[in-house]
Amino acid sequence: MKAIINEETATLLDALKKIVRKESGDPKRAEELEKNIIKIAVKAYLLIEKGKLNAEEFLKADQPLREAFELLSRCYNQRGRANPESFMNALKKVESLLKQSEEIFTNILAPHLTTKNIYRISSAFGALADAKFLQRVFYDETLDEDLGKLIEAMDYYTQFHFN
Repeated sequence: MKAIINEETATLLDALKKIVRKESGDPKRAEELEKNIIKIAVKAYLLIEKGKLNAEEFLKADQPLREAFELLSRCYNQRGRANPESFMNALKKVESLLKQSEEIFTNILAPHLTTKNIYRISSAFGALADAKFLQRVFYDETLDEDLGKLIEAMDYYTQFHFN
């Protein structure tokens, strides 16, 4: 597990889980989200270790994921100053980028996973790839600390480039 989930990823998952728990009011949904992400990550890692997948294939999903994280960070920093329409348009762009990443991950992993596990990918991305959810989270002051941690983890991810 430590090879897959480093400290930054654990921080990102923890913050995301807290945000989903608080925003939805459903602790089970938050636990399920974390479980789905970890299960898919472990399955992908094992497929790479067994030589059934090449890790470089996942770089295709890195570009839209990185763009989404960078845009979320800018949204976080501008949320009090941006006009609501522009802000929502940016969040819709994030939603689109995350859905692109989801599609790439699904296409890479689909030949190797069961339908249930493919659903896990959709469920995990669905938690963040929703502009209305993101808007509620960005304007909920009670989520500010956890959102800050999530954005910080995303910023850390985008500092590194994988080629």
